[in-house]
Amino acid sequence: MRLARGDVRHIAALRRARPRITFEIRWFPAHKGVPGNEKADEWAKLAAEEPEARGVERLQGGARPVPLPRSLAHIKREISTKKWDEARQWSGKRISVKKYRMPRTQQPDKTVAGSNKRVAARFYQIKTGHCLTGEYLEWTKSRASAQCWWCRCKKQTREHVFKNCGRWKEQQKVLWKEVWKETERGKRRFAIRDLLADDRCSKAVLDFLSTTEVGRLVPPPAEEDVQSEASEWELRERREREEEKGAEAERLGAEVEDPLFLPTPAFMASAEEE
Repeated sequence: MRLARGDVRHIAALRRARPRITFEIRWFPAHKGVPGNEKADEWAKLAAEEPEARGVERLQGGARPVPLPRSLAHIKREISTKKWDEARQWSGKRISVKKYRMPRTQQPDKTVAGSNKRVAARFYQIKTGHCLTGEYLEWTKSRASAQCWWCRCKKQTREHVFKNCGRWKEQQKVLWKEVWKETERGKRRFAIRDLLADDRCSKAVLDFLSTTEVGRLVPPPAEEDVQSEASEWELRERREREEEKGAEAERLGAEVEDPLFLPTPAFMASAEEE
């Protein structure tokens, strides 16, 4: 006869608590007129019946109804099922299917989606403003200034490369001619953000990007530009250091400038006196 692990552990615990205790293990045949086995079988059949509306199974017939014993896994599974049902009912009352559909205005542009992958990537970079322009590279501190590297304009923005940059005059003419055909609006009446958001202009913008280097490459600076950029970087770093130094001095209540000569240490002063 084999004992269950739980029984073995229980017996071992009893032996440790009461060393002189004596155990006697007997085997009973199943359901053959033994009163205890018959009662256990009756309880098992009652437990298999449907529970109450509140989900509590009880023994009936006595002076007080007693809940039937159930496994912990069965109770956890029942709780999880009820929680999921309640959550599904709650969400069904407050959420409609339409809210999970992408609005028509947010549908991807089919013209851009069907174009060359590299050109489409440049299109979306320029549309978001995170593109290779002087303004963005200066903001990310990748370049010392926002100067245009094609026409030496002081600030290279999206408006500049699409409208005024002298390097791409011919391509700009073609771009705005196509935009006029589609929208009957010229570049003076079009902001770049509106141009890139208008699906009718997507084909013209893609053609412009494919025939230019806008948003694609940043040419290396010339030697004099390297020197000027280095000096600008030095000035910017010096200015930042001065601002940090001034803020620290204000916080500590000390002077901004360091003293020219530091005070003589005590041990050196005593040596000089001797």
